Amino acid sequence: MKARKSVVVLSVILAILITTVAGAQITYEKPTITSYQVVNLGTNASTINADYYKSDGTKAFSNTFANVPAKGVVTVQQALESGLPSGQFSAVLSASEPLAAIVNQQLGDSGSGTSTAPFSSYGAISSGSKEVTIPIIMHNWFGYHTELFIQNVSGTPATVTIDYKPTSLNGCTTGTATSNNSAGTLPASSATSVSQRNTTAIAATGLTGGCNAFNARFLGAATVKSTGGDIAVVVNQYVQDKLFTYNGFSSTGGTTVVFPAYLRNWYNYYASLTIANPGGTDAQVTVTYTPAAGSNPTAAITANHTVPAGKSITVYDGPGTGASDLSTAYPNGSNNRFFGSVKIVSNNSVPVVAVVNQEATAAAGNQAGAYNGATSTEGTKKISVPLIQSDFYGYYTSLTIATVDGTDANLKITYTSDGTYSAVKNTSKEYTISTTNGVLNRYEGPTASAALSDILDDAAWKSGGTGRFIGSAVIEVVSGSNIVAFVNSESNSAPQASTRDSLYSFNAFNVQ
Repeated sequence: MKARKSVVVLSVILAILITTVAGAQITYEKPTITSYQVVNLGTNASTINADYYKSDGTKAFSNTFANVPAKGVVTVQQALESGLPSGQFSAVLSASEPLAAIVNQQLGDSGSGTSTAPFSSYGAISSGSKEVTIPIIMHNWFGYHTELFIQNVSGTPATVTIDYKPTSLNGCTTGTATSNNSAGTLPASSATSVSQRNTTAIAATGLTGGCNAFNARFLGAATVKSTGGDIAVVVNQYVQDKLFTYNGFSSTGGTTVVFPAYLRNWYNYYASLTIANPGGTDAQVTVTYTPAAGSNPTAAITANHTVPAGKSITVYDGPGTGASDLSTAYPNGSNNRFFGSVKIVSNNSVPVVAVVNQEATAAAGNQAGAYNGATSTEGTKKISVPLIQSDFYGYYTSLTIATVDGTDANLKITYTSDGTYSAVKNTSKEYTISTTNGVLNRYEGPTASAALSDILDDAAWKSGGTGRFIGSAVIEVVSGSNIVAFVNSESNSAPQASTRDSLYSFNAFNVQ
């Protein structure tokens, strides 16, 4: 995904709207419903048009949001869009001013604004490509599966095929490679879904000895290709009570990839790092993990890996894992813990792409989320964040910003509340703050201190005794390096939030 690219006037959303969760082993009491937040990045007010499309390319429903102010944000819940029938649709947003948007997935009921976990998020895009790299694909991977949502983002039909490529783990090949698997021909603006749950042809077979445990499973990468129109892809990774979502990569990646946040042993939270090589030459990469405040120990750690041509590798830092890049300095069962940034450098200049999955143990509510690494060239002096929450009916966000080169930057963050749900409506306020060791986190959760948050303890956002805030943010570099950012949005009060994944994670949008 190029979610950190320049945002243009037309933004495309791949949306899963009011549909049931499939799979005999994954069961919920409610259907899946989406919502989205769209922000006007321009300097003038604009009408935003939303068009929803069926799988045959015909229009199912349209909605219009008139006179959205500059920097203004609109929150749309499909459960409350009475003209939209039940089903699975794609959507296109358009306006006379530049837009950025993110989509949330959750369980719910038509006509109700109440959301039930598990949650996940992904970013809207402004353009697609003929080939999309998917770093993480799973079939029966110890309970985990994936599902691809593929949209034709052009005006001409797109004939789509998928190539699956297993990785290697502990010297074992984790699946069977297959090519040219048909995903059908997509009319303009339409979308389709392809689940790996029943794609048994990619499962490993005939493994013996220490590799036997990987039989009937697949872990690896995929390439989604189009003959005809450009496409974009969103990936759901799921197991009972957990849902991770990330955007496929429409580019070949970069020789330096940056992640603002990574965790190991972090108060029941952990992460995994998957690096994919879309090219035809093996990539020799160095991964540098730089601890942020609160980590112990505090020395940076580097590790070298080979990422085979056309394949991916995964570094897993969860409970019960064996050796990883961080396992020596931060062993499981110890008081050592890591929260910090990650930089991947391709030493032989072969471009790579990468995704981080972040998870929590059952003791921390089975939280789960994914986000895409940003190349150093995608970093900019300005970032748009379509969704920020503080004291919003139990929802809050954690915004993490990182400089692309690890040096520090002085930043200006402007928050703008929406005009419908916030306690103080249609209001903007600026805050000036700097990164430390190249990283800044702004946490609006209930345990946040004034030093960690911007909105939570500021009386300017309170009205009638409440500081309820939902809106957007723009981050600008006053001085220093270019930046990237991502957001975790979490609920501590949504139905079943204590036992299911109540975490939305998404990339912010870098704006030129």
